[in-house]
Amino acid sequence: MTTEERGQEEQERRQKKRIKRILLPLLALWLAVQLGKCVYREEKRRLGYAYEEEQYMNRRYQKFGDRFHYRIAWEESNPEVYKVKFYSDQYPRGSEYLHFPLLKEYFWDDNGEHCRDNYMCVRYQGKMWEAYVPFFDEAFGKGQYTRSGGAMAMPEWQEYGPETELEEYLDTEQGLSVALDVKSDFAKSEEAIEILRKRMVERNWGLQLYISYVDQDGNEIAYDRVGINTYSIERVKLDWDYKNAEMKERWEHAGDTAE
Repeated sequence: MTTEERGQEEQERRQKKRIKRILLPLLALWLAVQLGKCVYREEKRRLGYAYEEEQYMNRRYQKFGDRFHYRIAWEESNPEVYKVKFYSDQYPRGSEYLHFPLLKEYFWDDNGEHCRDNYMCVRYQGKMWEAYVPFFDEAFGKGQYTRSGGAMAMPEWQEYGPETELEEYLDTEQGLSVALDVKSDFAKSEEAIEILRKRMVERNWGLQLYISYVDQDGNEIAYDRVGINTYSIERVKLDWDYKNAEMKERWEHAGDTAE
């Protein structure tokens, strides 16, 4: 290779480097612009969707003077269910107790698309608890129990809306789902649950109860899950899960001698 050829080759190599130094930043800038456009379009689409969802809920529950704010949406593992989460001016943290979120749910079946929400469940949560308190007072005694948890399911078959009154809600909802810590006499636990069974059957209400009995020092004795509804025509058979062997030995047959 002659000196002239080597010089020409070196010149071409330098020219390629200059082109790369110019084109690479331009390419990076172009990619950034395209990415920005995609993000903008997606954000615009999301905000438009969020606005539509908010307006739907605002119109639906206008009588309560509440304003809804979109938080997030997602698809369940079941592809036939899609959920949207909100908060509102009156319920910024969700429900009054345990702060269950405001949800709207889309689902599909053979009859097409449907949607439902749990706003009335959230709105009536406190009232529902108040309606059950007299039964708990009768069964366990006033001041002898505390709420420690609970659940709020999406309505499965009954559609609730702004026209739903409290009594209708209580009579058609699946029932209260609550966890109670009880410090009244464990030996009389079967009698207490029998009182609740009778009251639920009388009112045609439901109750999903996670009950934990504690001694006077606050130590857990045992717990059980109890489901009661209008079809509970016989005494509920309790199956206590004792905290430990000591508690089982001390309390397992306490009810056998209870008067």
